[in-house]
Amino acid sequence: MPSSPIDVLARHLEHVTVTDPPTDLPVLAELLDTVPDPRSRRGRRYRLGPLLALSLLAVLGGATSLAKIARFIAGYDPGLRARAGLPGTVQPVASTLGRLFARLDGGANTLVRSWLMLSR
Repeated sequence: MPSSPIDVLARHLEHVTVTDPPTDLPVLAELLDTVPDPRSRRGRRYRLGPLLALSLLAVLGGATSLAKIARFIAGYDPGLRARAGLPGTVQPVASTLGRLFARLDGGANTLVRSWLMLSR
């Protein structure tokens, strides 16, 4: 299994067209909420699904590092973040995203692949 989900997702870019703004973002966030959350219940600030959905949009938008993903998410329109299910004030940190992504199991990859195939 690759060490970075960015590489896995980037391989699918040639097959994906992203609408602007994505109309099925809430559906994707709900789908990704079914991924088991590796974080302690006590330390969670944001739901996992919306955080993963916005991270996916960042990668599809060209983000190639955790820092760029964090900047993309912080730079999204607050309305888009709210539609995804995150507060408009979300300011994720690259190191936090990295720890989260490292702890995820392969279920997220399978779900994202399924969503990419359905959204063609």
